[in-house]
Amino acid sequence: MRSRPALTALALAGLLLAPATARAAERSELWKANCAKCHGDDGRGETEEGKMKGARNLTNGKWQKTISDERMIRSITRGRDKMPSFAKVLSEEEIKTLVKEARTLAAQ
Repeated sequence: MRSRPALTALALAGLLLAPATARAAERSELWKANCAKCHGDDGRGETEEGKMKGARNLTNGKWQKTISDERMIRSITRGRDKMPSFAKVLSEEEIKTLVKEARTLAAQ
């Protein structure tokens, strides 16, 4: 029988080593329908479409600290570079929800 500290250490190691794909399963349907094609479920932008369009790696915490929510909202709404506009596809509330979800990716 293992001691409680050993079990705790194993549980923590499992959490720390969980693959990005496990966390990607937590993405919302809104994300999957509108963002995952380019940014991927994990937000890294390493999908085939994302590579073609130069999709931003949203897991980059350093970059995320330099960008305001307003800037992200504007980019999603109006489009930016090769990113299309979602103004006619998503409501303001949905866009704000996606920004919040994108912010959670920085910790990965």
